[in-house]
Amino acid sequence: MFRSHPIIPLIITSLILLSIIGGLVWVNTLYAQNHPGGKDFLVSWLGARTLLQYGNNPYDDPATQRAQIVYYGRLANADEDPLRLFVPFPIELFFIPFALTSNYALARGFWMTLLEAALVAMGYLSLRLTVWKPSRMLLTIILIFSILWVYDYIPLISNQSVIFVGLSITGLLLAIREEHDELAGALMLLPFFSPEIAGIFVLFIVWWTIYHRRWRVLGGFLMTLVILCAIGFFLLPGWFKPFVNGLISHLIFTQGLTTGIILGSWWPVIGPRLGWVLTVFILLDLFIEWRAVRNKDFRHFLWTACISLAATPFLGIPVLPQDYVVLFLPLVLFLVILGERWSHRIKWGLTYLVLVIFFLGSWFLSGYLWLRSTSSTSILALTLLLPGLILIGLYWMRWWAIRPPRTWSDPLQ
Repeated sequence: MFRSHPIIPLIITSLILLSIIGGLVWVNTLYAQNHPGGKDFLVSWLGARTLLQYGNNPYDDPATQRAQIVYYGRLANADEDPLRLFVPFPIELFFIPFALTSNYALARGFWMTLLEAALVAMGYLSLRLTVWKPSRMLLTIILIFSILWVYDYIPLISNQSVIFVGLSITGLLLAIREEHDELAGALMLLPFFSPEIAGIFVLFIVWWTIYHRRWRVLGGFLMTLVILCAIGFFLLPGWFKPFVNGLISHLIFTQGLTTGIILGSWWPVIGPRLGWVLTVFILLDLFIEWRAVRNKDFRHFLWTACISLAATPFLGIPVLPQDYVVLFLPLVLFLVILGERWSHRIKWGLTYLVLVIFFLGSWFLSGYLWLRSTSSTSILALTLLLPGLILIGLYWMRWWAIRPPRTWSDPLQ
């Protein structure tokens, strides 16, 4: 009897994966051709193309004007985004493989495929991190949810690199749990460069690692940062100052929403003050939670990290709805705790129900925002409702989050 060679299944699996990837690239390229956009990716891609084609500084005016002509069809007006490159040059180097092609739609198709893979990886790592083993059908639904959920779909179609921030946060926490501290430090680099949505989370990780003397986490971060900066300054010594100018320009023309702005749109006099009160209250709450997590187990640490992510939009920091891709992990943690609280039959029904509510509810609210873009109610719903619901859910389940059930009868009580 002949036995199949072990390399044959590997070849078949590789061919299937290549076919799936090729199909995704083709579909995404067609989408890019029919739906122009991806402003941030366009700026980074053209910057890398300028460096490869002409050897010019991608932060200088010629590269900026080239981006304006491609995006606007002309030079930008004074009240328009000048499209200056705002990505640190060591990070800009990762866009060079996409700049090897002069076909922007094809480059964007590859980029979107990579973003989709990152979303699926984020969903899978979130399940591993929370030690959740759903059925195959539920696993498939969750992975599809990680791509089609509106807060993941928005950064996907707009080609936002914040998706990689969400993936790196999940991988960082998993690396800390597995005590791969140097890898955790390296993965902290992308959240470090995204302070608007991950800054509080990074501060929490730094504080926790210092308190527990996990110096290798900080060592891995600093080593990775030094190596990338050294490569960047070696290849382009004068990148830092124009990068800062580009970052300032980006922040001016891409203003996020804060609690003060939203509440001020309702009540112009007391709204901003209420925003400040909410900020102070959340800061005090985070201070208490960060102190409480000292010398606790990883489950309590994970819950506090998710609380820090969900609380960030309430701290007066400008955020955008696409930044909420990082809230996928807190949502998964809430589902896990919810499942532990109830019996086996009830918990799967609740899990499906919560997924349906979050999926359909988020799409309904986004459609409402699209139809009534000037409505402060819709802005509040899309910007503050999701982190608010996650905060309420995590605090509702706080007792079971930090004190997991120890006997079979605990979840039934």
